[in-house]
Amino acid sequence: MSSQRPENSSRANETSHYNAANQTGEQVPTPMDGISLMNYPFTFEQNVDDAVTASLRIEADPHPSQSNSPDTHSITSSISRYRVENGRTFHAYKDGSYVFPNDQEELDRQEFQYVVIKHLMNGKLFFAPWTDENPPRNVLDIATGAGHWAIEMGDKFPSAKITGTDLSPVQPRDVPANVRFFVEDSRDPWNWYGENDQLDYIHTRFTLGCWENLKDDILQKSFDQLAPGGYFEAQELLSSILCDDGTMQPDYELKVHIDDLEDATATIGRPLRTANQWKQAMRDVGFVDVQEVAYKMPINGWAKNLKYKQLGKMWEHNWLDCIHALSVGPLHRVRGLNDKQIQMMLVPVRQAISDHTVHAYNKFFVVWGRKPFPNEQVQPPNSETSASAGSGDTEMGGLA
Repeated sequence: MSSQRPENSSRANETSHYNAANQTGEQVPTPMDGISLMNYPFTFEQNVDDAVTASLRIEADPHPSQSNSPDTHSITSSISRYRVENGRTFHAYKDGSYVFPNDQEELDRQEFQYVVIKHLMNGKLFFAPWTDENPPRNVLDIATGAGHWAIEMGDKFPSAKITGTDLSPVQPRDVPANVRFFVEDSRDPWNWYGENDQLDYIHTRFTLGCWENLKDDILQKSFDQLAPGGYFEAQELLSSILCDDGTMQPDYELKVHIDDLEDATATIGRPLRTANQWKQAMRDVGFVDVQEVAYKMPINGWAKNLKYKQLGKMWEHNWLDCIHALSVGPLHRVRGLNDKQIQMMLVPVRQAISDHTVHAYNKFFVVWGRKPFPNEQVQPPNSETSASAGSGDTEMGGLA
């Protein structure tokens, strides 16, 4: 996978990248050189031509003020002073708006998950119609997490500008020269993009628990910022635990637990189950040519089909690693449980994850659509028909 690089790689990239986040569990700020924080008027970038270095002159501010210094220090240090809760760390910028951890354990899991999903989608990074002959030019990856997708897109399209945004500065420093990362809350107004700096591709992946309202929090702003003809694409997991053959009983512990987490996250306005809502929400905002593909992912290795048996084994590993991360924030903040209580609750859930007699699976949705051109005739949202790949098609209707 091209996003996996040796730690000591010497690739030069002097633009705005994040230092790795503090993963010790202590509230200790990390070095902040290389950070860009979109909502505040400062930068740590330094691009100096070697030919003029010797004659570099620093001009004095004609209107000096001391007020910016403490604010800047407070802002830059506070975004890496993570909340520590039940042995996990959580983002500090807009503290509390996202209930899942950002520590090294979670970042390692996300890297593994990235590999699994790429295998599920047969190696595809995207479904929007980009090619080497028709590459995207200005790409935004919202809620980029550890930045794996953005980094691989930067490798694939070296002429494109790739921007990843997230609440946590946890992305690696060793990235392609055309990739940059920012701390930013995408639910805020997008004042950081100028009117003439339109995007032609916006991407999200695994944003369950990020949005209260898809239209207001993400889609309308994406539609407004895209250039005509630009694409929005969501690659999202539906957290619901599903079964087609009757082997899953109503008291199946994983299903019961995920239903409880959905109730808890919905209580605080961050529902998990949005993956099956993107298609209609995109049409409602005004996107056209909206298409959808849904993949089935076995919870464990119960499937007879060799590919899906292998995927299921990997997905079981992912579930066992992520169930605590998925549970600890909502159950502590909403239900008031401590970590010992949560760990006890997860014992039968982990057993259920590994129970091959229950043929349970998740669905993973990919939805993409285009912003129409001016004066383009557009069908009303409810009467629009999708292309052949996009009327709710499911990859591998049966997993047996």
